[in-house]
Amino acid sequence: MFTQIVVGWDGSPNAEAALEWAAARDDAAPLLIVHTVPGADTSSEYLRATGDLPEARVELIDRAARLRVEHPGRSVDTLTVHGRADKELATYLDGSALVVVGGSQSGHETAWTLGARLAGRRGRGAVAVVPPDWEAVERRAVVVGVDGSDEARAAIRVGVDEAARSGRPLELVHAWVVPTSWNSAYVEYLGDVALMEEMRRDVLDEAVEFARSLGGAPSGRLERGSAAAVLAEYSDTAAVVVVGSHTAGGMARFLLGSVSHDLLLSAAGPVIVVSDVG
Repeated sequence: MFTQIVVGWDGSPNAEAALEWAAARDDAAPLLIVHTVPGADTSSEYLRATGDLPEARVELIDRAARLRVEHPGRSVDTLTVHGRADKELATYLDGSALVVVGGSQSGHETAWTLGARLAGRRGRGAVAVVPPDWEAVERRAVVVGVDGSDEARAAIRVGVDEAARSGRPLELVHAWVVPTSWNSAYVEYLGDVALMEEMRRDVLDEAVEFARSLGGAPSGRLERGSAAAVLAEYSDTAAVVVVGSHTAGGMARFLLGSVSHDLLLSAAGPVIVVSDVG
């Protein structure tokens, strides 16, 4: 599905984890490593030759050379530029590339990680966020969060491809909660819950059928609980969790909260957030 893998890199342990995950993917997509050095470009040739950009470029070229040895046959290119990492990497979110970044570029917990900023942008594209300790446990299935939306169908497409590429099982997960406004004292309560569960199972069944129509062989799992919390638990052992991004506007959507954003902050394994990938 992806014709290029773009990795945001700055030499940090988190960026290294993202690079290793991307390089270990068993596909033929060429790898582009992008190091964005903070600050503005300059027209001075002297400053270009003596500033931090040439040093960063040499460091990245050396890392790419080692990566080619570690992964023979993998096509690896590099790019070193001045600017902001989120803006530079966002230029690759065109629906054909997978942009991969570490769990946190700042080295501490923050709600505004590079991955969250990229995943919150409008438009097409897919962003993978990889925690630094993703290799600490054995990882098995490709897990896709589904909710009956068009964004979930886009995530299913990516999940089917990820499962086929890696030879891993595909699991579709639909999480739901009983509305807090329902009064459990009513006699009708249990019947209402059963009806809602039946409706939710229909959503899951439709997702399973859609995945099968794409050539996938998924299992379906209906879970009680908030979607972000349920999927975060699955991320403990999943090879990757794939979710759709409901693009209601980047800043507004994250200020209001979203499953994808909450998941990026709590996942223990790699997460791919998909936005309108056809």
